[in-house]
Amino acid sequence: MDVLQGLMQQLVTALAGTSGWIQSHLAAISTAIVTTLLVIFGDEINGFIKKQIRNYNFFVRTGAFVLLCVFGYGLLATAGASAVGSLLLYFGSHYLPLTVIATFVVMGMLAERKKYM
Repeated sequence: MDVLQGLMQQLVTALAGTSGWIQSHLAAISTAIVTTLLVIFGDEINGFIKKQIRNYNFFVRTGAFVLLCVFGYGLLATAGASAVGSLLLYFGSHYLPLTVIATFVVMGMLAERKKYM
């Protein structure tokens, strides 16, 4: 039992050391998370919009697609990255490394289910 407690203490110490590094790179990590989610779910978003504007003429469909790409995805990427960064910090800096690792593992599983891997 003492060996397990010692191992856990070493793990906690190692993760606490990486927490500062992760916090200094949180903006890039949050952007990576949001853009990965946009890649995974972009087909569904585009399909939904496509169904909504299918009966309109070419110019309306093209304009809607441009607006979706410029404003929709742009807004999701910028505001989403800020929100994800705040959400990651919500769990506290002590759990930040585990939260980031778990997030990327879950996104990998989502990508696998969507056949992106």
